[in-house]
Amino acid sequence: MPRPDIALISLGTTPGLRHADVTLAELLREAGASCELRAARIGAAGALRRHAAVTDLVEARAAARAARGVQAGAVIFSTVTAALLARPMPGAYAVRFDAPAALNRPGIGGAWQRRREQRVMSEARLLLPWGRAAAEAIPVQGPDVVTLPVPVEAAAGAAVRDLDAVAYAGWPWKRGLDVLCDAWGRTVPDGARLLVGGCDRHKGLAWLKRNGVPEPGGVEWLGALGRGEWLGLVARARMFVNASRREDHGLAQLEALASGTPLVTVPSPGPYEALPLAHELASELVAADGSAAALAGALRAGLALDDAARASYAERARALLSPYRREAVLAAVREQVLPRLLT
Repeated sequence: MPRPDIALISLGTTPGLRHADVTLAELLREAGASCELRAARIGAAGALRRHAAVTDLVEARAAARAARGVQAGAVIFSTVTAALLARPMPGAYAVRFDAPAALNRPGIGGAWQRRREQRVMSEARLLLPWGRAAAEAIPVQGPDVVTLPVPVEAAAGAAVRDLDAVAYAGWPWKRGLDVLCDAWGRTVPDGARLLVGGCDRHKGLAWLKRNGVPEPGGVEWLGALGRGEWLGLVARARMFVNASRREDHGLAQLEALASGTPLVTVPSPGPYEALPLAHELASELVAADGSAAALAGALRAGLALDDAARASYAERARALLSPYRREAVLAAVREQVLPRLLT
């Protein structure tokens, strides 16, 4: 087998990360480079992932195994974690990331990751943040930086918006499921429906009970869904609701905007790429803080949107997303990424 131009070391621990890596491999090939995607395998050590420091160690070791023996013109690590324990590469390497450890690993639990990140990033030829917010948080100077979003395709909203709201809660703590359900229960009229993806009813009710929040009316627990099915539901919704306690990028929110679905959101801390867009599109749909009371106010504003207001919102959202389109990202890969990595 001939040596590939690029080896992409994929950690792929979430559906979003796997989608991002598969898409990047496609773009590299479309831009004219050969690409080998090497997926990390966590194995039995995955059971140890109960604390950030240990989780990152387990995942970094898995990525280092995936990178072992790589022979390529250059290497791209799909996350900072994937690069933390990698051995020296035969050629140049780049690090792609939704958020640096300097931002999403605060405190003692992130100490070793932040230290290691400094070296990993400093020695990279190229840094590839997913968005502007992540680029602004890079903790080193020296390497070239090319902002390289996960492409968000324009998607037509459904002809009939027959779902009141959708939300994602694959990780109930991070996604603020208790805040979401508390706000929904305070706000929503009888008969309104909130579809929650990524979380089944057993898991959802256990989290609500732990936080003293009763199950509100109108919630439908969808569990895990295929990507196509999920995006189809988002396109039918009158609003996408986000209550996340932090965001490392917010791909689901960008995809909602791409389908013309208004984003009702708390101002989640982190490199939340869609947040400034949400403010520009309709500031009344952005809660003043992360509380259930504040989110309830934004939900009321979302429920009050009529068809004309939603159509205007959708048109303006699609215009704002032009830098995130596939053709724009492909141009960046062809004109900025490959010339820097393969020379």
